Amino acid sequence: MILVTGGTGLIGSHLLYELVKRGHKVRALKREGSHIGLVMRLFSWYDPAQGEALFHTIEWVNGDLQDIFSLEEAMHGVDYVYHCAAMVSFLPEDRQAMMNVNVEGTANLVNAAMRQDIKKLCHCSSVAAIGRPEKGNLIDETLIWKTSGKNTWYAISKYGAEREVWRASQEGLKTVIVNPSVVIGPGDPGRSSAQLYQSVKNGMKFYTTGVTGFVDVRDVAEVMAILMESDIVNERYIVNSENLSYKELFEYFAHYSDARPPRYKAGKFLSEMAWRLEKTRSFITGQKPLLSRETARNANTKRYFSNEKIKKAIDYKFRPVEEAAKNTSEFFKKYPIFLTPDFRI
Repeated sequence: MILVTGGTGLIGSHLLYELVKRGHKVRALKREGSHIGLVMRLFSWYDPAQGEALFHTIEWVNGDLQDIFSLEEAMHGVDYVYHCAAMVSFLPEDRQAMMNVNVEGTANLVNAAMRQDIKKLCHCSSVAAIGRPEKGNLIDETLIWKTSGKNTWYAISKYGAEREVWRASQEGLKTVIVNPSVVIGPGDPGRSSAQLYQSVKNGMKFYTTGVTGFVDVRDVAEVMAILMESDIVNERYIVNSENLSYKELFEYFAHYSDARPPRYKAGKFLSEMAWRLEKTRSFITGQKPLLSRETARNANTKRYFSNEKIKKAIDYKFRPVEEAAKNTSEFFKKYPIFLTPDFRI
């Protein structure tokens, strides 16, 4: 039996499909009140004939990373754990909650895994947890994290989560860590890359000058499954397909959604103005801002991520990012209901 946390998220939902497709018996942990309609549609999207039947083989259980007893109960009879659950936010008011979920929640999970004699745990981290180079902009697994005012609180929380996993590995738990770059695929349009797709489809006019790594969500799921089925333990791997500009990604989304691509460059000055105006709008309306200082500044940063280590370890060939953008666009064309505010059916 395999346990997956964060099964309703972008990576977790695709991982569930990958695991059941491989014939594994899977249990998925979700928070009470979470909806699984999008997950079922993803299964049908990837396998129109058998997808819904595969989806119904999953055992869904309610639990919370901050509830130790629910974690231990979810692990009864489980041999392997994939930890995908995390909170992602760049808003100052969410910092403490994000630290609680990502750091303390991961500590609770690995402690429960050790008590339940779990055979191996795969932790889904992020390239944000690797840190920033002091010189240049090429990043690989040898980079040593350094405290910096430029680190986002999300990065700090994911680095803290990794420390808990490394601590558990020293205490006897077999672990492997993946560090995906920006993950592209169909998911909750209010979060992650699906939000970028929706912005482009809705006529976003500006693009930023930044460059970063992107990877198809299906590649992330496949790499995690391969690593867990291998003898590899106590290693971390950047999972990245290509390093592209945001402008290139937006053009892919625009092409496959029949939208006009963003055509005005938003450099650092305009980006600084934008997040301040968004903060003011948020204060007046009471709604969460769509842009923060952290996201605005990251959008103009150039970072290049190496995938040499994972390619050598498992001889993996990544899908092009354009294919990921096409898959995302075509999913939302077929299931446009998931782009509406009440998509959680």
